[in-house]
Amino acid sequence: MLRSVLFSILFIFVFVLTSVNLTGQSSIVNDYLTEDIKVFPNPTTDYFQINNGVNVKKVIIYNMFGKEIRVANNYTNTLHDVTDLKSGMYIVKMLDDRNKVVKSIKLQKSSGGA
Repeated sequence: MLRSVLFSILFIFVFVLTSVNLTGQSSIVNDYLTEDIKVFPNPTTDYFQINNGVNVKKVIIYNMFGKEIRVANNYTNTLHDVTDLKSGMYIVKMLDDRNKVVKSIKLQKSSGGA
């Protein structure tokens, strides 16, 4: 248990150091202006899309323990289905056609209902 907690903390620390901008501040990475790339709706219950993500070719979803949950290709107007994921916080890493990180964001998955 302690080992998995330490691993999770280490993963998050390394992930934040090596990834791009989880805070939404603008930055330029791999010649892309990342402030223009948005994930919506966020929070979400069923799906999300990437706005202005023409350079985003692949999406990887991680849970907060660093476990890779899903890998999907991204095209214009792709709906990324997350209905099967449990409610909680996830990391969405977006990569270009060279598998370089374009942007990473936190995605809140909420349960559906009225």
